Amino acid sequence: MPYDLGLGVTPGGNVTISEFCLLETAGEHVNLFWQLWGADKRLLLIQFDKAIVVRKLDDIYLSTETHSDRWKGIDSSFARIIEGSEYPTDIEFVRLRCPKATHYAFITPSDCVDVIAEDRPKASLIDAEEIGDYRLRFPLLD
Repeated sequence: MPYDLGLGVTPGGNVTISEFCLLETAGEHVNLFWQLWGADKRLLLIQFDKAIVVRKLDDIYLSTETHSDRWKGIDSSFARIIEGSEYPTDIEFVRLRCPKATHYAFITPSDCVDVIAEDRPKASLIDAEEIGDYRLRFPLLD
């Protein structure tokens, strides 16, 4: 089964998701935004508070992971957990620093966003007018 975001909607399933992700980072915090059609609210927001590694590949419709049998999502799923990750190439170093880190992948026809994090993602649906409430800000600029 695809990784469940806990929202009651399945991007690529019962709702349509934009192909491109707005990604923003500040320290260990990562926000990922996608536009939705067919959901109660127009944006999908996925947040991580303890991200270790983030990578966004655009103009690609497949994950760079070559062993799909390790995905805890199906090949067409939007959200996946990848075990035995090939990314980053020095996963042993990441595991020494953060032994409980998990590799999450979010894949659309045009984007692949990989996040290796110590925490689980928090997903929510928000309206476009609310996006300012969720944007990351650098502490020295507030």
